[in-house]
Amino acid sequence: MTTLVTDRLTLRPPQQADAEALVQGLGNLNVSRWTGRVPHPYGHADATDYIARHRSAPPDELMLFITHGGELIGGIGITQGELGYWLAEPHWGRGFGTEAARVVTGHAFTVMACDRLVASYQLGNAASRRILLGLGFQETGEDVAFSRARDAEVPIMRLALTQQCWAEAKERRR
Repeated sequence: MTTLVTDRLTLRPPQQADAEALVQGLGNLNVSRWTGRVPHPYGHADATDYIARHRSAPPDELMLFITHGGELIGGIGITQGELGYWLAEPHWGRGFGTEAARVVTGHAFTVMACDRLVASYQLGNAASRRILLGLGFQETGEDVAFSRARDAEVPIMRLALTQQCWAEAKERRR
């Protein structure tokens, strides 16, 4: 199973013991409202199902929990070529999202041999927009998607990143 390590973070596979931290992090509407697939309220059954589903993910998918100092602070993954992530609210604004997304994107292009990744953010989510644009993602157009937490269609921006654009953005950051 894949584990990735950065200067401050360890990104590791889900564990059953993570259920309570998931409920705490994703149970916060300030977090779940920015996701597409997370319901609100978010309970223990949701957390248990999420962990079980991702522990048996196919080899072309990646689902990791973001930990800092041993504490679960978020999740990040690639499903069907789409990058998605979340961070618990107490950890916003500290660069953890960028750090995790950078290492996972690099893993996708160098180890998983992805040619292209897609992502999206809900309009109004400036932090997610900054993370994705900083990685080299290019906005491809507005759309709408269903948010389970909001129980409604929400406006989103779709983005894409090719391996070549990722490499060029990586060089600019040096």
